[in-house]
Amino acid sequence: MSDDNEKTLCAHVEDELQVKDPQKYITLIKPATHFCQGCGRSAAKADNLCQPQEM
Repeated sequence: MSDDNEKTLCAHVEDELQVKDPQKYITLIKPATHFCQGCGRSAAKADNLCQPQEM
């Protein structure tokens, strides 16, 4: 895995991925199956979140 793939959504948001490459960001969150208990973000994979909880 590249370093980019190992980042959590929090790290991607800090790097402004949602602004720089919205389509790439969308692939990380669609379809959401987990949410982060820390920040509330949702994601398709638990690995993309800091404190994942299955929905």
